[in-house]
Amino acid sequence: MTSETTHWNDVGIDYDKVLGTDASNVALLSAAVDQLPAGARDILDIGSGTGRLTSLCRTALPEARIVGVDPAPAMVEEAEAKFADDPLTSFRHGVAEDLSGLPDASFDVAISSFALHHLELGTYPKAAAELLRVLRPGGVFINADQFCRVMGPAGSKERATDVLALLTDKAKYYLREASFERMLLQIDLLPRFLREDGEILTTPEFWRDHLLDAGFAEADIVATEPVELFNRVIVARKAPGAAS
Repeated sequence: MTSETTHWNDVGIDYDKVLGTDASNVALLSAAVDQLPAGARDILDIGSGTGRLTSLCRTALPEARIVGVDPAPAMVEEAEAKFADDPLTSFRHGVAEDLSGLPDASFDVAISSFALHHLELGTYPKAAAELLRVLRPGGVFINADQFCRVMGPAGSKERATDVLALLTDKAKYYLREASFERMLLQIDLLPRFLREDGEILTTPEFWRDHLLDAGFAEADIVATEPVELFNRVIVARKAPGAAS
């Protein structure tokens, strides 16, 4: 997915406010930030959006340099305005599968939240390789995202049934526990998830296996509450002695 195609460039909601009503999303981001190494100096926020996760990273590590990349120009502009007075934070257009504008071994951490499920499945090997490349030896990749339970061809009955059931349950949870607007966002996106049109769920194991295949030394899956919503944090580490 490129900056020219992402539908998130045209989102007409207060994204931060709507997501902020969702305790499950707040818990997911908190779990991701808890994985930040205390001494991290350089952080890459992938799919940085409006800078919601960036703000949490800044609070956790006030002296770190943070670079956000996102394929949606409108979100990059909003994040730039939000951090206009922060000289240690910058944003640029970019996608996980092509970080060619960033040097090898230039970050201690690459972190992402609710963004990488937009990737086309065929780009996962390239994205995993790029994440490994930009991390320093011993660096960590932290991916906080939503996942599903069944892989398979788009439109297959088994996969569509799983995605429909999971996301319908999420919509009910959002209406009950979050806000009407959060529920509507889920319902509005439901057809895209079913068609795999810019919203493509994977199992957490699918991501983990691609990271290990790319050369990460280890990759763990951390569940966050409520576990039945299938929000997970994947934490992958580059070997301390890995070549830059």
